[in-house]
Amino acid sequence: MALLAENPKSKIQNPKSEDGDTRFLDPRVIARISNIELVARFIVQGFLIGLHRSPYHGFSSEFSSYRKYAKGDSFKFIDWKVVARSDRIYIKQFEENTNTRCHILLDASASMRFGGEGALPDGESAGIQKWIYARNLSAALAYLMIHQSDAAGLVVFRDGPAQMIPAKSSNVHLHQIYQALSRTQPGSSTDTEKGLAGLPERLPQRGLIVLISDLLDDPAKIIAGLKGFRIRRHEVILFHLLAPEERDFPYRDNIEFVDAEINQILVTQSSYIADEYRSALGAHIETIRRFCRQNDIDFVPLTTSDLLSTALLAYLNKRQRSF
Repeated sequence: MALLAENPKSKIQNPKSEDGDTRFLDPRVIARISNIELVARFIVQGFLIGLHRSPYHGFSSEFSSYRKYAKGDSFKFIDWKVVARSDRIYIKQFEENTNTRCHILLDASASMRFGGEGALPDGESAGIQKWIYARNLSAALAYLMIHQSDAAGLVVFRDGPAQMIPAKSSNVHLHQIYQALSRTQPGSSTDTEKGLAGLPERLPQRGLIVLISDLLDDPAKIIAGLKGFRIRRHEVILFHLLAPEERDFPYRDNIEFVDAEINQILVTQSSYIADEYRSALGAHIETIRRFCRQNDIDFVPLTTSDLLSTALLAYLNKRQRSF
């Protein structure tokens, strides 16, 4: 059941619109910007600036064909292995990069509307709506992929046939992805198996699959949706996105919970069901995590209060290891 609970809205200051500002890695800050193209650029440039602020140690003569990253350099020649070992960015001057076909699979079911309504009962920030976080992350990933000269595609799925933009590597194509993300709104119920049905067959060339979802579905359907990609030797990274309230269930009072997808209502004393909820959620996650571990799928848990750099670095590590 997807949760909905009433809380007062929080307020933050408007961010300055300057490139390379690491504040844009905060999902609450970047959520105040409505232009998807700016969102993607600010997130990625803030990520790169944040990575190279600390000095890099242990740089030997083995790397004599590298130079420091400068603003405006193509992402194509960044050595992400060096980035993964440090927080300094260097450009490969003489090595060519292998192009990869990447597809972002984005859950647009109604449960993704949840989150971001003020503070939690214990005073912790509630982050932002799951959809806004997932949409902004998708835009940033597409920007990063295409600026590395990889091909990026977008698949939006719910409980029926998915909407697909095939992977290409041009800036014109990137703007098509931005437009699709801007137009799309979460709605309908979740059926991961139906939503992803037929997709592996439509992607005959081996590539990288990036799935972003709250995984509020039958684990058997989620697993069935993932199996086809691994059978066809696609590499897969799964970002499991929850709001802090869903993960921790901090509620204590008598609250009305509304299922965001089927409008079923449950009125209960929250403290009576808290332990059972946490146990059920933990078992649900462990079932999916175990499948991922057994099938070489990277499982990355996220909440809507996590910095976006967490996801970007996980993606880059996966890409560097796999291709």
